[in-house]
Amino acid sequence: MVTARRIAHLDMDAFYASVELLRYPQLKGLPVVIGGRRRKDDDVLSQGPLDQIPVEAFPRISGYAGRGVITTATYAARQFGVGSAMGLMKAARLCPQAILLPVDFDEVRRLSRLFKGTITEIAPVMEDRGIDEVYIDLTDVPGSDEDGGRVLAQHLQQRIFEATRLTCSIGIAPNKLLAKLGSEFDKPNGITLVTMDDLQGRIWPLPCRKMNGIGPRTDES
Repeated sequence: MVTARRIAHLDMDAFYASVELLRYPQLKGLPVVIGGRRRKDDDVLSQGPLDQIPVEAFPRISGYAGRGVITTATYAARQFGVGSAMGLMKAARLCPQAILLPVDFDEVRRLSRLFKGTITEIAPVMEDRGIDEVYIDLTDVPGSDEDGGRVLAQHLQQRIFEATRLTCSIGIAPNKLLAKLGSEFDKPNGITLVTMDDLQGRIWPLPCRKMNGIGPRTDES
């Protein structure tokens, strides 16, 4: 009997922004945008106990001028239409009250290595797809058949949270394409199982741009 493949796509939730919220927990639930380089007015962000800096002391995106783009944004900021790869000037028009923080690449890389190392301790067959996402072959991992892989996915989420204090979302499917789609369905901190029976009702109605590798121009054609 051939074992059905069980592939997971694991995506850290608003990774760059979540890394900053570990440092500044007082910003949790607020619209925060990560992008651009460190500026002079960022000096206040490293003075005294970081978790006690008043929210009003943080720089706002409304004061930004330049050609920078957003690396990521918190889910509170995304409700205003702000998203990754958007110009910071455009984001300032959509959500001027958003707090603007620079990227701390050293800390992001450290936590990226930490969450990936945690995964391979449980599921050694992993494909690295960037700083904040991976594919994992769960097919031969003990326990992967419990509730379609949901139990194992919950275990991965728990271990990653214990190691990093960050959440992630996981899609599980027979192939990478469907797994990646699934990881976006129930963000943040979600687990989605996608089977071939879900194609007609859940996958086909999606816009073409939701497919990995399809951009706006292809979506329009």
